[in-house]
Amino acid sequence: MTDFQVRAYRGGDAAAVVELINLLTEAGGGHGGHVAAEIEDLVNNEVRDPETDTRLVHDADGRLVAVAMVPLPPEGGDRLELVGGVHPDRRGAGLGRELLAWQLERAAARHAEVAPGAPWQAQVIAGDADVAAVRLFERFGFAVARYFLDMVAPTTPPPVAPLADGVRIAPYERARERDLHAVHTAAFRELWGYQERTFESWAPLTVHSEAFQPELSRLALAGDAIAGYVLSYASDVPGRLYVGHVGTAGSWRRKGVATALLAEVLTGAGRAGYTHASLDTDADNPTGAAGIYAKVGFVIEQRVVAYRRAV
Repeated sequence: MTDFQVRAYRGGDAAAVVELINLLTEAGGGHGGHVAAEIEDLVNNEVRDPETDTRLVHDADGRLVAVAMVPLPPEGGDRLELVGGVHPDRRGAGLGRELLAWQLERAAARHAEVAPGAPWQAQVIAGDADVAAVRLFERFGFAVARYFLDMVAPTTPPPVAPLADGVRIAPYERARERDLHAVHTAAFRELWGYQERTFESWAPLTVHSEAFQPELSRLALAGDAIAGYVLSYASDVPGRLYVGHVGTAGSWRRKGVATALLAEVLTGAGRAGYTHASLDTDADNPTGAAGIYAKVGFVIEQRVVAYRRAV
């Protein structure tokens, strides 16, 4: 990297980093949408030491052309989701190879420090249209682990979905956030790839994040208990809301709770001036999530592939 300036992430870098990440998403066939607050949340809560576990590469003109970060798994977790990539017009110069090799070295070092006796997996993702990224991952021994779907729906006309008997939809309430965390953990615990987090490590990445949109999030309540929830977040795509979390308590599954919640969120988003909402889901989710989302108008926009290899 002799022709580039390489340094660690600093405060104030989030906007440039997220611009590059969104460009890479578009190279894979998607529409980006990530916001700077997501990068700040990642660095502040999942990267142990930005000085040793992040790399930003700038060219001679000072433009950010590549980024690499090595977040840690949550306590007791076994998967590192490596973050980064190289600007499309700078690919082919070896930057990707050097940065991915560095990430794997840092991951191995952290593994030796944190959990040497536990097997860890490194995970990377790419849109299925991003041929260059796929080739790089395969060169480093990554193999396909799972497929995901990015989906999008219009907010108008507002969809209609009946509520299950005994359930009402309410605005998000911060006073219920710990109960929400418990319901979320139980709803996702058995799903592929889920890594359980304590409330203290979960909240900064979700309901305490600057990207969180409480006014466009909803709870389904059965009496005083949470039967389901939809949590919404800001998007960098004009007119688009990002639905980051959809969950239903086990005893309320397959009763239309998630469908009714999504219909309510889409209606509220339309009234707030949003034209579309997006979300992503495991293509093989055993709850049939993609079919549920389709009922309120979501269609597949992009397919994303998760690759893994041992650390």
